[in-house]
Amino acid sequence: MKNLLFWIYIVLAVILIAVGYTFWETRVTDSEAREKAISEQSDKDYYAEQDNKTKKEVKKDTNKKPNTNLFKKKTFQSIYNNAVKDKKVMNITLVSTPYQTSDENTTVKDELAYASDDHIKVNEVEVSGSSSTVSIEKINKTKPDLVILDALTLNDFYENVSSNDHIAKIESIYSAAGNDNTPVVIIGTRPEYNDSNFAKYQKAEADYFGSQSNEFFYVNQSNKWPNNKAIEDYYNVDDGLLTDRGVTRWVTSISDYLFNDKVE
Repeated sequence: MKNLLFWIYIVLAVILIAVGYTFWETRVTDSEAREKAISEQSDKDYYAEQDNKTKKEVKKDTNKKPNTNLFKKKTFQSIYNNAVKDKKVMNITLVSTPYQTSDENTTVKDELAYASDDHIKVNEVEVSGSSSTVSIEKINKTKPDLVILDALTLNDFYENVSSNDHIAKIESIYSAAGNDNTPVVIIGTRPEYNDSNFAKYQKAEADYFGSQSNEFFYVNQSNKWPNNKAIEDYYNVDDGLLTDRGVTRWVTSISDYLFNDKVE
């Protein structure tokens, strides 16, 4: 009987030791995992913060000699010349969307501002909803010399705005924003991967605004992007955020249309 009790005690002791070790190991592992996650998130937040600071610190030297051959279009060059003469800077207002943001927290606006001529100031009015939510008053408050209007194609498509209504609204914004003889350039958006309905929607827009008979300032950039799975190098097909390469592609589409010297 004593031998039996002895072995029972031994077994119970082994079980308790095993349970205690397992509990300790779990706590240590969970703690290490939490610390690692917190550390990684802190690193991400830190670098994102540093990146934001870098992007915001766009230093312009308005004492530099203005570029008399900056713009491809004489109309835009004339506006630049007069603006620089009167106030040292030309105000370009970018009517943007959240689709112009990257997963690295960079934006088309920031990159365009960073790379632009010293006598150009890039302002931004972001539109998160459909084209019907665009505020002309907000645009006017930036006192633009030139407006770069995102076509808001993605916004309207996902807000279930019909193609005809989308085109009509963008045209009305184009007219209203340019009411003070301020030129407006419409920038078509990126394509959507493997979405034939969006492709038709986008084509209808491009056919209308890109028609020579309509005489709009319009940039169709969709054909500059990959039309296959390679587009995933330019934007995240799951959340719609651009990659850094996508931001560069977007900025290049704008700069190639506007400037003689390519913005990189």
